[in-house]
Amino acid sequence: MAPRRRTVLAAVSTATASAVAGCSDLLAEQTSDDGPTAPTDVATALIDDIANENFERASKRFVERERGKRGDPARLERLWMAYGAVSGSFAEVVDTETRTKSNRTAVDLTLSFERGDHDFRVIADGKSRLLDCGIVDGYVRPSYVEPNAITERDVTLSVADCSLPGTVTTPESDSGNAPGVVLVHDAGAGTRNNDRGGTKAFKDLAEGLTSKGIAVLRYDKRIPACEVKPDSYTLDRVIVDDALVAVERLRNVEGVAADRIVVVGHGLGGRAAPRIAARDGSLAGVVGLAAPARPYHDLTLEQLEHKVSVGSLEWDDLANIHDRWTGQIERVRSGDYEPTETLLGYPGAFWDSLAAYDHLETAAGLDVPAYFLQGERDFQVSVADDLERWRSELGEGSDVAFDTYGDLDHLFMPGEGASVEFAYTVRNNVAEGVVDDLANWIDEL
Repeated sequence: MAPRRRTVLAAVSTATASAVAGCSDLLAEQTSDDGPTAPTDVATALIDDIANENFERASKRFVERERGKRGDPARLERLWMAYGAVSGSFAEVVDTETRTKSNRTAVDLTLSFERGDHDFRVIADGKSRLLDCGIVDGYVRPSYVEPNAITERDVTLSVADCSLPGTVTTPESDSGNAPGVVLVHDAGAGTRNNDRGGTKAFKDLAEGLTSKGIAVLRYDKRIPACEVKPDSYTLDRVIVDDALVAVERLRNVEGVAADRIVVVGHGLGGRAAPRIAARDGSLAGVVGLAAPARPYHDLTLEQLEHKVSVGSLEWDDLANIHDRWTGQIERVRSGDYEPTETLLGYPGAFWDSLAAYDHLETAAGLDVPAYFLQGERDFQVSVADDLERWRSELGEGSDVAFDTYGDLDHLFMPGEGASVEFAYTVRNNVAEGVVDDLANWIDEL
């Protein structure tokens, strides 16, 4: 491994910068002797292009077969937007580190921004042609977590057809009557921490709440921990059934009050929370974090529309998916599909299960306190289209509460400007105010 060294953009020599500026030969199948051959110089020049919004030129630094994928100009633009959303304006490259293995070199660059440093990785082949790049931030525990106030233990949930690893955090100063929270995942695959590169939203929530005296159980989602066949991919199978097992497991943890268990569902988990409560029958409360209320097929397509349109450049791969999904949505609306057929990214069985579940009616029929929280920078779920539907159906009073947060995204993490999915991997934490509001609401149950 090469020694670490300080590198600023100005340190790239004039000769090197000039060669990189127009070196299509360097990145074609044949390399030029006139261009930079050191992977670090090529990686730093890539950052120079991206920081100056020269995304087309940055794309040409990739080997030709990757320019339409990993080096797509629109992808590079969204990556850079993600850093800016979390940490503001870019200052400089402050450090680099290289590792070479099997004729591939990874260059890790530490980038300095207005509100902190972040990590970016570039992969080059043996001829210093770029193959890939991306955000590689590591997670940092938030300051509001008090590690000495937490006891952590591993648990295993015995669910239908498989086992799910999980973690229980309990207050160190155990009063024997701690309220408990089960965290329930959004759609798609999910780990107990909700790991996304530099963010771990469920770990933040669990440790933050336990620092305030609340026990929390989080677990790896059935996907990808267990196999789920397409015709079995229903809301109950991938979310509700396992959450009920987790609730019962938490009830049996020493020091946790069995009658003070709350389900906190994120995204689709928040939409499913009323169903979990109805089937359990003894929950103390339900919480929806960015819980979608509008028809889920509409929301799914609108999320993709945002991803396609959020930047100034069109991302061909996403645009192609959008075109395909636009042709599928009427079939989802009409139920014209087979249970094993994939439409809008999910099997037909999933769409059938959502059609059979009226989340608003189920929530209205509960005799359980409910709390809905929504970030205003969330492009996946919105105040106008989702939170207000919950409010309109359920009203607002002693048993139902709502809160919004102006600068928070779908993971309830702070940022500014347009929200992009790549920002979920940039080092960040769930806002302390969200943890405080959740803890206060739970304590009052």
